[in-house]
Amino acid sequence: MPRFLLLACASALAAALPSPALASGVTRAQVLEAIRAFEANATGADTPGRAAEAADAVAKASNTILKFAIESDDVVVDLGPNAVTWCDVKKGIADMPHSGERGLLLAAYLSGCVKAQLASGRQDANPFEGWVAMLRLYRAMKMREGVTIPEADSLLSRQMDGTLREYAASALARSTEALRKAYGDKPASTGLAGQP
Repeated sequence: MPRFLLLACASALAAALPSPALASGVTRAQVLEAIRAFEANATGADTPGRAAEAADAVAKASNTILKFAIESDDVVVDLGPNAVTWCDVKKGIADMPHSGERGLLLAAYLSGCVKAQLASGRQDANPFEGWVAMLRLYRAMKMREGVTIPEADSLLSRQMDGTLREYAASALARSTEALRKAYGDKPASTGLAGQP
């Protein structure tokens, strides 16, 4: 995958995450189209002439998906350390090895979480579907670029041995417990789970 594609996605995510006032109004149809565009372009273009177009599509799609994940009452996404093991959303990923790839994996995770919840019609902070989407992209990165991210490799091992779904349930329970410790026993109605 071209390096500038990764940097474009990472920059788009980095710019969107800390912003307290994101533009609202991303519709269900818009986010589903963004997920389709992300999935079609995230693994990079096979031809150099199309690389800039793919990078632009990934950056735009990533921003739309992120905005929807944060703003919509239709979904809840766990961005805590139990679910997003490959990056620290609070601190950022700029100083981490393979920061661009980590940002792209975060966008894939968000797209998987959002897509699954919209398909089921119910909120579910379980990271499993997001991990599956993230790992699909990670395997392509690993084959194409030789990228190795230990935290993603750990999840990939669990997927290969059939324990990923069970581990996702455990991660959700750990995130829920961390929220209870931080905020008490009030049930979370909307927003991002896993963020103390």
